[in-house]
Amino acid sequence: MIDLNGMTPFAEGDNRLCFIPPDNPRHCLKVMKPHLADQQYTDAPWYKKLRGRKALNDNEREISAYHQRAIVHGGDQIWHHLPRWHGVTPTTLGDASETDFISDDQGNPAPTLEKLLKQQGTDPVVTASLQQLEAWLRETQVLSRNLLPHNIVAKTIGPRYQLYLIDGLGPPTVASILGWSDAWRKHYIERRIQRMWLRANWEAGGREGLWSDIERADR
Repeated sequence: MIDLNGMTPFAEGDNRLCFIPPDNPRHCLKVMKPHLADQQYTDAPWYKKLRGRKALNDNEREISAYHQRAIVHGGDQIWHHLPRWHGVTPTTLGDASETDFISDDQGNPAPTLEKLLKQQGTDPVVTASLQQLEAWLRETQVLSRNLLPHNIVAKTIGPRYQLYLIDGLGPPTVASILGWSDAWRKHYIERRIQRMWLRANWEAGGREGLWSDIERADR
């Protein structure tokens, strides 16, 4: 068991804390915030409770997402835009989902796409990076939720960025079931790509207007 007591997370999301293991600086440990899973279950509407506690746990969802058929049978190209997953690791803060740690040249966390869009907008380098991610999604057929810029990090490789999806992997339950249809799967991925560009342009444009209104108009 890895002792994370007293350690400071290098990143924090709504539901999870991210740590670098003391003995492996190339990996990332994602643990649920203390007591959050129980609170999420308590606050969830009745129809979500029917799916059980695991369905509300981000780590459990990530485990399931990494076992989707596109990843299991996808080959090495899968890891061009996705951190490798190394399984579930016990820690003093609970079970952790262990993945590769995507860093910059100095070993710090790679910047998010959200940060790049604020700094550079959709300049040619950022646009080319997004186009590369778009092509990868079509080629691999990996299913994700909406591709939000704060869930994507950018690793500098020469004059370009390699984008990695570090959160939001795996579709909602209904999409997971329907994903066995090739036609529906392609349609779903095209919608995620369309929404990715819409969000990127909104971020690059200074977040003009409410995202909820823009998202609603795109349905």
